[in-house]
Amino acid sequence: MFKIIKKLTEYINFNLQKTDIPALVILVLCVIYVKLFNITVIHENSLIETLSLIPLFFGIFICCNSKKHKVFFRIIALIFFLMIMRELSYGRVIFCKIPGQIDEFYPWSHYKYGFLAHIIIDIYIAGIFLYGILNKVWIDIINILKKVKLPFWTFLFSVILVITQIYCENIHNTIVEEISEFVLYWLMVSICLIYIKKLK
Repeated sequence: MFKIIKKLTEYINFNLQKTDIPALVILVLCVIYVKLFNITVIHENSLIETLSLIPLFFGIFICCNSKKHKVFFRIIALIFFLMIMRELSYGRVIFCKIPGQIDEFYPWSHYKYGFLAHIIIDIYIAGIFLYGILNKVWIDIINILKKVKLPFWTFLFSVILVITQIYCENIHNTIVEEISEFVLYWLMVSICLIYIKKLK
């Protein structure tokens, strides 16, 4: 048993990471905010959902400024941008708001050329895959996994938050859903910071 644990520690870092602290602070502040103002529903464009864009923009910044394994981190930056667009419903929360409604927006099908939005999104995603394939991103991934130990707790908490977010979205619990998503974004940034720092 001891040998197995020792072997795992060669590939997995079981220590808590300092870069996870902002995520923990955000979790506590969000819970206090919800309790203090007796919030029962988190609407689109609300404070928490708007603030959740900050870690995504920060993630793009640090990934674009990575000096090593640029292909891999550029792809992560492109994914972060896609997530920002998703948070904005690909522009619908800005341009398609239904007058008099709090968080209701016209679907793209409401507009004459609205179908183009889905096509553009698909092309963007396909472009990310094509960029990764043409630049052999799997080589970067293999090298990164060899050089840096997997931050166990950061990944575990991220997986738990993904499951929580999906489940709460299905049962329409917007409070837990949005808070989980916000904290998850900070943990994703934490993972990027861990790998970028270790790869220097």
